[in-house]
Amino acid sequence: MPDPGLRRLARDDGTFVMVAMDQRESLRAMLAQTSERRPDDVADEELSSFKQEVAAALGPHGSGFLLDPALGGSILAAEGGGSAVPGERSGLIVAVDLLTARPGEVVGEARFDETLDLPGYAARGVAAAKLLVVWREDDQADERLADAERFVAACRAAGLPSIVEGVVRPTGRQREEDTFDREATLLRCARALGGLGPSLYKAEVPYFGRDDAGRITKAAREVTDAVPCPWVVLSSNVTRADFPAAVAACCRGGASGLLAGRALWTNALPAADRTRALREESVPYLRELAAIVSANARPFQAVGA
Repeated sequence: MPDPGLRRLARDDGTFVMVAMDQRESLRAMLAQTSERRPDDVADEELSSFKQEVAAALGPHGSGFLLDPALGGSILAAEGGGSAVPGERSGLIVAVDLLTARPGEVVGEARFDETLDLPGYAARGVAAAKLLVVWREDDQADERLADAERFVAACRAAGLPSIVEGVVRPTGRQREEDTFDREATLLRCARALGGLGPSLYKAEVPYFGRDDAGRITKAAREVTDAVPCPWVVLSSNVTRADFPAAVAACCRGGASGLLAGRALWTNALPAADRTRALREESVPYLRELAAIVSANARPFQAVGA
């Protein structure tokens, strides 16, 4: 039976249209690139300010809103009751992953920050917690799996729904030998992480959303069969143009919606007036995605029914 706590993140039809704004060094790099600066020249305050702008523009139109404590902490702490972004329908999600870089990767590894007070977040009205797992099938795979298991157990103890996000990456050897099968790895990752019992699983779009829709749907159906909980898609590595069709294809394969970031708000980064770009471009785009989810997604309550 799905976690009933997911109702605070779902729309009335039981599907999810959630906004991810927990990017940290990757957001700094994007802001630097769009303004021809070095990442070191982009201050934390600018990242926090942009998160505030996205929260104000998109928060009222999503069913959930994901933030990190370091740069989005003021939003997480501002108001309780699960509505700390404007509007009454966006359940807050706290990102509890510590991110570190690797050569060539802004986010190379992630682990559960066990110093965070999950019961405290629950008491303040936060609706869920999310952990990123950078899935590599190397000698640290068991350690990453154990870390995710601790996260799920800690959320359960705190009374918070747990969201586990699996993103797959090649090992050094796979990259060198050109033997990385991304799609097969996505499925193995989903099966392993979904088997830990999270409330919700967050997955990458098969084939980066660039393949035939029927093939994407078939791959999504395999994820549905692999995880015993509801699941949603993220937008990283999928173009803004491709994402709506990719969401539709994944939802037809059993996904219950989306928890996406970059496809929703990167268009505003180079704009002279970011608030206007978010309001006039990102909000209609999010509404388009919401209609697609309503037409195609599986309500989370239907999982296991």
